[in-house]
Amino acid sequence: YWAQHIRQPVHFHPAITHTAPHTHTYLELGPAPTLTTATQHTLHHHNHPTPLLTTTLTHKQPDTQAFANALARLHTTGNTVDWTPWYPATPTPRTIELPTYAFQHQRFWLAPPTRPNGRGEQHDPAEAQLWGAIEAQDVDALTSTLRLEKNSPGIDALLPALPLLSAWRRRHREHAIIDSWRYRVAWEPLPDAVATPALTGTWLLLVPSGLAGHPVVQAAAQALDAHGAGRETLTIDTAAAHREALAQQLAGLIGVRTAPAGVLSLLALDEGHHPDHPAVPLGLAATTALVQALDELGWPAALWCLTQGAVAAASTDVLPHPHQAQIWGFGRVAALEYPRLWGGLIDLPDTIDARAPGRIAGLLVPGQPEDQVAIRSAVLGRRLEHAPATDALTAPWQPSGTTLITGGTGGLGAHIARWLARNGAPHLHLTSRTGPDAPGADQLTQELTDLGTTVTITACDVSNRDALHRLIEAIPTDRPLTAVIHAAGIAENTPLSEIDLPHINEVLQPKALAAAHLHELTKAHDLSAFVLFSSGAASWGGSRQAAYAAANTYLDALAQHRRAQGLPATSIAWAPWSDAGMAADVAAVDYYNRRGMNPLAPDLAVASLQHSLDHDDITVTVADIDWQKFPTSFTAQRPSPLLTRLMPAPAPDADAPDSTSAVSSLQQQLAASTPAQQHQLLLHHLRTHAAAILGHPSTDAIPPAQPFQELGFDSLTAVEFGNRLTTTTGIDLPPTLIFDHPTPNQLADFLRERLVDAGVASEGRLLSDLDTWDSVSEPSAVDEAARRRITGRLRLLLAKWSGADHETDRSTAHGELETATAEDIFDLISDEFGKS
Repeated sequence: YWAQHIRQPVHFHPAITHTAPHTHTYLELGPAPTLTTATQHTLHHHNHPTPLLTTTLTHKQPDTQAFANALARLHTTGNTVDWTPWYPATPTPRTIELPTYAFQHQRFWLAPPTRPNGRGEQHDPAEAQLWGAIEAQDVDALTSTLRLEKNSPGIDALLPALPLLSAWRRRHREHAIIDSWRYRVAWEPLPDAVATPALTGTWLLLVPSGLAGHPVVQAAAQALDAHGAGRETLTIDTAAAHREALAQQLAGLIGVRTAPAGVLSLLALDEGHHPDHPAVPLGLAATTALVQALDELGWPAALWCLTQGAVAAASTDVLPHPHQAQIWGFGRVAALEYPRLWGGLIDLPDTIDARAPGRIAGLLVPGQPEDQVAIRSAVLGRRLEHAPATDALTAPWQPSGTTLITGGTGGLGAHIARWLARNGAPHLHLTSRTGPDAPGADQLTQELTDLGTTVTITACDVSNRDALHRLIEAIPTDRPLTAVIHAAGIAENTPLSEIDLPHINEVLQPKALAAAHLHELTKAHDLSAFVLFSSGAASWGGSRQAAYAAANTYLDALAQHRRAQGLPATSIAWAPWSDAGMAADVAAVDYYNRRGMNPLAPDLAVASLQHSLDHDDITVTVADIDWQKFPTSFTAQRPSPLLTRLMPAPAPDADAPDSTSAVSSLQQQLAASTPAQQHQLLLHHLRTHAAAILGHPSTDAIPPAQPFQELGFDSLTAVEFGNRLTTTTGIDLPPTLIFDHPTPNQLADFLRERLVDAGVASEGRLLSDLDTWDSVSEPSAVDEAARRRITGRLRLLLAKWSGADHETDRSTAHGELETATAEDIFDLISDEFGKS
């Protein structure tokens, strides 16, 4: 066959017999496609039908591959190929019939994940096989992997070291995973704003009653007054602040028809506790009511909250006001739930210098990106980053005496108790609200006792200072209190708009208030560890967790505050654990996984706790985050400078729209199309972006009449879809878009009305507007004179739309005017032309 000739130069001629008599085939036999290209140009120049031109060898492919490709092309275009020489003589190759259509390479199976080894490197299969054999201490697998004889001297020398190598490998892998989970908060120096920042419009300055002379109040007022803003100062009684009353107070001050340019709140400065809800700081209570009131007013004004000494942004910060830190946790959630209302957080130092007002003003200027800032000797932006791996270890932390665990009978507390018992804790004192009556308490006691520790379980509300004091005083002197692990708390899943003071108090009591009591009551004890179980909600926020985030942010601040006083403290902001706490059910695990938050395995979580104590951490975040997924959901409605150090570099994405040209191109296409074409154009636009978001290779998977929710859209992908459409259409679209217009067809109609019929109202929209007016309008709600004026106006509108004789209707309207009072006339003039 050709194999013995393909390296010999031959003449170029039409190829072998084929079954498509009207199609010519040209095959070049030679070491390179010398004649194929020239022939193609020649035939094209003479307008010949396009034939098949192929060559047996090229410089771009290995010989065997190029030759096989040539044979395949000949075969698939109808040429008869003798395949016998291609295969070995035996066994005789068997042929089967194939489909007459092309194979479709669309995969529906997820690719197996490749996880980094903790240093950002991917595992080498051969290395993994070797260490797998060592860890299993499998001699047969080891000799096979190393390609050694079973009785070779090398194996005999290696066998005694296998247990040691196996243990080292497990520790190394565990440490690599733990290191990849560890994050910390850093503060990045920011350039100062423009030298003379310019503010416009009227700003509301909200000051707690009794604090008018506070230095922060003076600095904030100067920031507004000296940089062009009008200022309206409103004193707030924080103990009496409620959303309805506060909304009325705000509207009455600024005027219902005129929204302020911005709101600057200093309410966080009031650190007193609410008289009816002792766990709630007055500043937090008033700020919650403020956010809810501003949402009801609907003002397009950004809310900024100032604190003082609430965050440890510099190494010299002693954090004198940890209670104010709760505003920072609350604010991070407000930013997620109210992305357009929330402005940001600014923390001022203990001593305010002359530059502070200008720096405050620079941060308030619309358009600057930072929303979590501390002003110190420089302006610092809050960032989350990987905590650096460290091997420095003074001495492993070891429990001694009595370890008090709050929430000790819960899921997290039980894991911690077992870990301490395995590490030789002499005495564990577990406390919870139900104590020995908690489900599984007896089994846990027996399990811990079998591990060699003495266990005491007590029912105690640790938010009750007196009860906690009695519990601590009752700890035996022969086993003194040496460590506190505060794991108590309750979960929260309530929108910020629905929370009230009893709810906030309920969430803060077992977490923040109890931590404050533990801090005060154990100051005189010689503790080796004071561990606070915080949450990722304190690090980055979490929707529907405003009070929970506030409580946990206080724990982080309290740890910093204690360290400044020379006391032990470690606060760990945990991501969810896989079988405890909020992630104890399959639905919760699926929710977190889809958003790039993988729940932590409990054994590695407790190893992370040991690591933090061994390395004397103050605050650390422990989370298993997929940084390809997590930022997408977290920044769906609002960018976040907090994550800039962790977000992956953006890859080119042909499906991701982002430019004014995209909007302009769509508008131009719509303008040049008929109504039917406009619908199809928008429908194709919608289906293209829906397919890209859901991961489909084409729009065929998006039927025009099938509801989006049936296609797989959820609230997260709905937000992403709306953001894409906002970018490509240039119009502001609500997050409920796919629920209001559930199919691509219906959504295309809606977008066509917004994009094409803007200013040319459609029948459906006008009738809908009339229905809306009729549903909210009740004749009995206005007096007789108002009804006459409204009726006259409706008659004029009817005449305009019906094409009737305007003079007849106008005479009727004039008849109404003749009977109107002077007050009616002035009201009508005001309605028609506006007030001067």
